[in-house]
Amino acid sequence: MNIKQLLCILVSISFLLVVPVSAEPEPFTIKHYFRHDYGTISSALGDLDSDGVHDVILSTDTGELRAYKLSGETLWSTKFDAPARGLSVVRKGSERYVLFYNDKNFVYLIDSSGNEKWHLYFTKPINSVSASDLDSDKSPEVIVGFKDATFMVYTLTKNQWQNKNDFYRFYTLKLYTAEFAASEYETWDDYPLGVKIDLSWIFPDVIASGERDPNFSLYDPSGKKLWEIENVYPIEQTYSGDINNDGKMEVITASYKYLQAFGLEGELWKNIVDSYIYSFGVGDINRDGKKEVAVGTVDGNVYLYDSKGYKLWNTPQSIGKDVRYVTIDDFTADGTPEILVAAGNWSSSKQMIDDGVFYIFTSDGEKLSETKVNGPIKTISIMDIDSDGYKDIIVCSNYVSVFKNNFLTIFAMRHYAEGEKLLLRAQFDDSIKEFSKAKEMYTKLGDNEAVKRCEKNIMTAVEYKALNAEAMNKFAKGNEELNNGNYEAALQNFNDARKVFEKVGNKAMVATTDAMISETNTKILAMPKAPGISPLLIWIPIIALIAVVGAALGFIFFRKKRNNGDYL
Repeated sequence: MNIKQLLCILVSISFLLVVPVSAEPEPFTIKHYFRHDYGTISSALGDLDSDGVHDVILSTDTGELRAYKLSGETLWSTKFDAPARGLSVVRKGSERYVLFYNDKNFVYLIDSSGNEKWHLYFTKPINSVSASDLDSDKSPEVIVGFKDATFMVYTLTKNQWQNKNDFYRFYTLKLYTAEFAASEYETWDDYPLGVKIDLSWIFPDVIASGERDPNFSLYDPSGKKLWEIENVYPIEQTYSGDINNDGKMEVITASYKYLQAFGLEGELWKNIVDSYIYSFGVGDINRDGKKEVAVGTVDGNVYLYDSKGYKLWNTPQSIGKDVRYVTIDDFTADGTPEILVAAGNWSSSKQMIDDGVFYIFTSDGEKLSETKVNGPIKTISIMDIDSDGYKDIIVCSNYVSVFKNNFLTIFAMRHYAEGEKLLLRAQFDDSIKEFSKAKEMYTKLGDNEAVKRCEKNIMTAVEYKALNAEAMNKFAKGNEELNNGNYEAALQNFNDARKVFEKVGNKAMVATTDAMISETNTKILAMPKAPGISPLLIWIPIIALIAVVGAALGFIFFRKKRNNGDYL
């Protein structure tokens, strides 16, 4: 392939780089939104109709339990005597159930169509209800916690559950469940305690209001009290897990302004923040194997601490709103979790946030997004609703708002834009990598047009890379001819190479080639000239020839005249 053919290819494919530039979308935008004309008490997500898409179940202040698709379509509605609390979706194989309790001391289990399966009545106030497979029989058990610091366990068939130990009168309001253990440890062999059944770590619960003992205790599986901590203020939230990666479990609590961590020996550390704490999140935000703790306050500040309680930010991030919800999760799907903070103006009468906003912060405190809910926030659920690998956010109150996570689109656009920049800089291999990443993301998004653009630009980058290599060969040939003193041939090679370098955007080689062209021209001008011939030496033979020819013609003319007798 000669240089003219290569230039023709360049002209034919250069149009592929012309792509319209569009603005990035907001990190979170409304995908579904519908009005739920009731006050929301509790909510839960689960695939009730087994169509592979999550549905939302809402408890109303009128005692109704309503199930919707996330698009707003009503699945069913069931009326109860009192509002449902502590809603959760329970799975057993392909079956789905909804579990909840109410303030009239009833616990209900209903099927996925809203029909009651069974209910239990208790004579003492219920504080919480949850489900976990405690005996590893692949069927979850129902754990009912009471405000007098006791709990009871039932099977899904309503039978009271007993195992080899006598699990009653545990002083607890919340259990460390097997699902949590599974999320923390890959196998039971890694489990820090020498037991294979749950109920091994018992901690106070913070869901209920009213009858709460501010003190809290830790018990082992036999019911033996390991320690008791005297506490002045009611506990708003607890967390249990191995936060410092030492193979032992720790407890984190929030009460009033105090964020505290405890181990088997008692208190590990304590931090005092600027105002009341209602929520904190725990997660390995810097991927060092240890857990960090993010905490928000009613004065609108967000703090981040490491597993030993040391501040990771010199100053807290101020958002200027009452923080009521904090969690740590990976919203950008890069393996590094971020911090989600939901805040607004707290309404005591509604028990929800008015004018809600949620934010995403990185581990460095950079604010990635700020999303206005344009309404109240009662509950928040985090779920990848469309299976694209990115966590979406569902906000419930008397409205249901499904916020689509757009980071996949944002990152695809950024990779594409970076690929264009690298291509214009003649960094062809890196450009191909960026376009390939963009193509992968656009494929996941189902954007076929964008996929085609990526493929065309990958082809362009491959062609440009080949053209650039050909031009480099021309440049090397020019150097060789220059070193051999063949300046005209060198100049031709340099000029041909420069045209290609300019076309493919290799500015560095354009500048280098210009320097070589200048050097070659200098050498051509400095070449010694061949000896010159005087113009007189050229004209003398010409004049002599003219004279001879003229004399000959004159002689012939004279003889002819004499022969004709013109002369005497």
